[in-house]
Amino acid sequence: MAGENEQLSVIVVGSGLAGLAAARILREKCQVTVYERGEPSTATGGQGIANFPNAIKIMQEMGYDPERSGSVRVQGFRTLDKNANLIFDTEFPFQEKYGAPAMSHMRVDFRAELLRLATCPSKDLGIGGEPAKMVFKNGVKDLDAEAGEVTLDDGTKVKADVIIIADGIHSRLRPMIAGEDCPKPQKSGLTCCRVAVSANQAIEALGSLPDWWEDSKGDSPRLMIFEARDGTDRIMVVYGLRHTSYMNLSCIFVTREEKESTTQSWFAEGDRQEMLEIFQDFHPNLVKLIGVSTEVKLWELQDLEPLDKWVDGRAILIGDAAHAMTPMQGQGANMCIEDAEAFKLLIQPGVTRDDVPAILKKIEAVRMPRATAILHNTRKTSRGVTGGERYKVMDENCTYHGIFKALEDQ
Repeated sequence: MAGENEQLSVIVVGSGLAGLAAARILREKCQVTVYERGEPSTATGGQGIANFPNAIKIMQEMGYDPERSGSVRVQGFRTLDKNANLIFDTEFPFQEKYGAPAMSHMRVDFRAELLRLATCPSKDLGIGGEPAKMVFKNGVKDLDAEAGEVTLDDGTKVKADVIIIADGIHSRLRPMIAGEDCPKPQKSGLTCCRVAVSANQAIEALGSLPDWWEDSKGDSPRLMIFEARDGTDRIMVVYGLRHTSYMNLSCIFVTREEKESTTQSWFAEGDRQEMLEIFQDFHPNLVKLIGVSTEVKLWELQDLEPLDKWVDGRAILIGDAAHAMTPMQGQGANMCIEDAEAFKLLIQPGVTRDDVPAILKKIEAVRMPRATAILHNTRKTSRGVTGGERYKVMDENCTYHGIFKALEDQ
């Protein structure tokens, strides 16, 4: 436990994006241990993820290295019909408008870089403190939030000054904070099939790279949306990964049959033949790319009604455990990074363990309305909207200047 001149001890539950980002922020001044019930490879996958300036600014402060993750700058948006005819195209000056770029990367590479930031030697980052300690295959199954004590899967009890619950959309601990009758994840009626295709696979299948892929290798890569435009809500979201040597294809369609595997996991195995059938009338090149992809992963898109509370005593919910949303605005991972940045309040000079509950409530007061606003933006742009309409909420999504500025503006 922490006294005036001692470090706070912190338990982070979950080694996903939110948990690792929180560990990176807190490791500078706190003793951080991350408990993960899965293997070290938990939450990896070969598909893409995008970060926008609201998160990128924080990631830059953390020491995030886009070269390590093969990140691709997104310089604008392009909407095409299912036959790859151009409908809408705009360059979007993220850097000039919001003070940081937008970037896309392979999810596994993004998480690997966050893991490095949480655990590498402090001298590598030019910071003080000690690396976070990672404990795999031993999650948290019970919690005493007032006492700051968790029970691990092996029965061990561990105490800390702060407990950060970042165990995802299907959080085991959410009801212990937000109440047994708190909202549960709800289905949106849409399913996402996610594939990543390498340039080599594309050339082998098509003879050469499609024009839109070649364009992405230039100075102004676009995030592209191919729309069916026939009332079926089918779209393909396409963007570069690993310095554009791969492309992410997120194929979104109305859920045909609810399956437990795609409800409980965001990386369940998908049926390639079913995907080829659903998108068979899209441009032949797009269909062929689905056919040659290494993995086909299915994810039944879900979100979470806003909770009444994120905080109880010494414990706080963050990330998808607190505010899961669909990827229709690409903001889920960004909210995780914003949540993590708020823990800077815990590493200010003079903070003691007695201050923790009040600081967590202060974080909740800022982060809860912010995440709720982005959830509403995501919902209202999920179905039956044009490309241009999707981008109208960009200002609110991308304009966030961190916890201290948010507190000033309250």
